[in-house]
Amino acid sequence: MSRDAVVGAVRALGVDGLLLVGDSICDADIYYASRFLSSDRFAVLITDRIHLLVSSMERSRASAESKADVVETTSDYSLKSKIEELGSPEKAYMKVIEEFVSRRGISHLGLPSNAPAGIYRDLSERFDMVLLDRPFEQVRAVKTPEEISAIADAQRACESAMDTAIRLIRRSKPSGGILVLDGTPLTSEMVRSAIDLRLAELGCETLDTIVCGGPMSSNPHSSGSGPLPADMPIVIDIFPRSKSSRYFADMTRTVVRGEPSSEILEMYQAVRAAQEAGLMCIKEGVSGAHVHETVCRTFDDFGYKERDDVGFIHSTGHGVGLSIHESPSLSELGGTLRSGNVVTVEPGLYYPDIGGVRLEDLVVVRVNGCENLTSFEKELVIR
Repeated sequence: MSRDAVVGAVRALGVDGLLLVGDSICDADIYYASRFLSSDRFAVLITDRIHLLVSSMERSRASAESKADVVETTSDYSLKSKIEELGSPEKAYMKVIEEFVSRRGISHLGLPSNAPAGIYRDLSERFDMVLLDRPFEQVRAVKTPEEISAIADAQRACESAMDTAIRLIRRSKPSGGILVLDGTPLTSEMVRSAIDLRLAELGCETLDTIVCGGPMSSNPHSSGSGPLPADMPIVIDIFPRSKSSRYFADMTRTVVRGEPSSEILEMYQAVRAAQEAGLMCIKEGVSGAHVHETVCRTFDDFGYKERDDVGFIHSTGHGVGLSIHESPSLSELGGTLRSGNVVTVEPGLYYPDIGGVRLEDLVVVRVNGCENLTSFEKELVIR
């Protein structure tokens, strides 16, 4: 992220300034604009400069860590005396925000459309307000080399965690239709804990890691529970976030410990071919819709026709960055891809009586193709 990219994105919105209020743990746009990580609420105002308004205790940290041109505190605007005067911390804070914006000579003020209604209500009495839907969507979609490096680092951690999971499954033995490790059923929870621990050791945090086997895996977003099945697909989907850079990675592999049926083997062959077809057509200027159509056509060629609720039931992929799902989209509505986009390619097939098969790689869109950030092997059967 460059400061100029943030300022340029706001300038293109046609407002005097853009105001963001909240915490940067939960709001990726606030972190993107400020590069200041805080669980406490603060304000970012972008004009031709980036202004931060933080609590007094955060002044030194914000000055040292953020990308702001100007750092001010609520004490600079006499917050305590305003609380005494107005009898309400929230009313006093909004009065501080109003003065913070007014000092920059702003009349035409942008606010994200997901901002709290109370902020819009109070500021609309003083400023000409414009609600803006995802103001940084397009600039965030094109990653800088530094951002791509951060995502690649997170993907290396993701691959290490995947290796941990597969090694654990490999050590198990099929017995009575389930996998058993050292005399105890190997469960989704046990493998997920091993993944989470490995990622924590590598400085990453996890959100709803999927380790799901058998018919349960026909639900793409089921996290999985209980003993893992023998001879049936186990979908492992890991999407960690680096605690230091805040960037996500994403990868899925499907494995079988034991002897898969011919149906599972055929599904895996089709998914792998569909993924290769999608990867082959990704490059700058191609639409995400075209990539998705190519994947769907490959499934059709293998005899997996589109049907409601079963088969290939989701999009081909999505952007990855400070959010696990962001622009661009590889779907029926996917727009033109640009060099620097980072996207997943994750076709899958899902049938309730069999389970699911999904493969997911993370790639960077380039001028003449794509750069795959994923080097982890694709082997269905674990021996």
